[in-house]
Amino acid sequence: MTVVYAGRVITWSVALALSSGRILCATSRQAQRDSVDEWIRNYMEEKHVPGLALGVLHGGRIVKAQGYGFANLEQRTPVSPETVFESASAGKQFTAAAVLLLVQDGKLGLDDPIAKYLPGTPDAWRAITIRHLLTHTSGIPDYEADSTLNLRLDYSEDELLKRFAAYPLLFSPGTEWSYSNSGYVALGMIIRHVTGAHWGQFMRQRIFEPLDMQATRTITYDEIVLNRAAGYRVVDGQLRNRELVGPGWNTTADGSLFFTVVDLAKWDAALYRATPLSDSAKRLMWSPTRLTDGSTASYGLGWQVVDTPGHRCAEHSGSGWGFRTYIGRFLDDSLTVIVLANATTIDPVEVGHHVAALFRPALGPPRRVAIHLSREALNEYVGTYRLPTGETLRVSRSDSGLTVQGDIPLGPVVPEARDVFFNPAWREGRVVFIRDDRGAVRWLGLRRYPSSPTRARRVS
Repeated sequence: MTVVYAGRVITWSVALALSSGRILCATSRQAQRDSVDEWIRNYMEEKHVPGLALGVLHGGRIVKAQGYGFANLEQRTPVSPETVFESASAGKQFTAAAVLLLVQDGKLGLDDPIAKYLPGTPDAWRAITIRHLLTHTSGIPDYEADSTLNLRLDYSEDELLKRFAAYPLLFSPGTEWSYSNSGYVALGMIIRHVTGAHWGQFMRQRIFEPLDMQATRTITYDEIVLNRAAGYRVVDGQLRNRELVGPGWNTTADGSLFFTVVDLAKWDAALYRATPLSDSAKRLMWSPTRLTDGSTASYGLGWQVVDTPGHRCAEHSGSGWGFRTYIGRFLDDSLTVIVLANATTIDPVEVGHHVAALFRPALGPPRRVAIHLSREALNEYVGTYRLPTGETLRVSRSDSGLTVQGDIPLGPVVPEARDVFFNPAWREGRVVFIRDDRGAVRWLGLRRYPSSPTRARRVS
């Protein structure tokens, strides 16, 4: 099979063995690729994206790997599947994998208290386990919400741990879900404590080198990195270089990797095998997390989980300084989409889902039809809801449904079923109201995209 990128035609030594009816015949596949190319280029122009690398795989084998635009605008270097991008939070899956390898080795347990490996932690952390860190259910606030943190300065691990320990917990461990980069930074510290090596060195020895992921490593600014992409942002409608941050912020385990489409294809292929991760470990990674009240959060171990019958998806996006990334594995379809971009203007989840639907139409957004609910029924949802981070959402009744305003303004939403609403302007995602055992509305569950679950408690 051939793949075109950067003006060249590359022959890949992989066979395309796809079942009938899942991915179309060779002629139709070419039409699919042309359709993808057209959509990607139009999207990049609209969103002012300098460069993007795309990977589409089926059963661990490359269907399409292509670069678009420029990795470096000043040098006019084209993007290719070998272009090196910064991972941002899409790298969390490797931190989770490293922890699971240590579990397989018998060196730690998921339900071990983190105080066992992080000396000097506060009493409030006594109930926090490694599993809580992995699933974002620890209650430790995200350091990105700390306005006093100077991202242009470097902090030692001890200094970061002391800052995190001073944050009041958002909730009791295991009771709620709130995304926390702080928890994954702490996981990197635990890996060092257990192995005696930096988390990146441990991953290199146990994951990257065995899988021949030649370009994947922790981010570095002082070493020469071949094919490195530059990151960009838009300021007043003009492309500018990425913000400057302290180099130490790109060495933490919450998403500080270099990787490429080619390397991630090798990682994807390995996830179909029982090594380096066992099948039981992968089931844990890709299963929703159960909270103490019996409800579930759409996050496993380092992967966000969409448990749609017949089309389960494990995915993660990344939002870093000058970069946006996405890796989505549609488990029941054996389809993987990788999106790596060097601009902050792109929504990589939207791109990944759109591309997946071009290759597998059943993965497209469902057709939605608004239904009528009475004024009395709509009044059940009216009130104020508070997120674990303290942000509030105010729900009021409108002519056709509800309006959600506040710190995360969602605008008008209309009902598609009892307790389920959507915004007609969204390609996907929904607002779901959750009732208690007595039938009263207690929670507002927001999924702007399936991979971004947020749950707010009703307070009035």
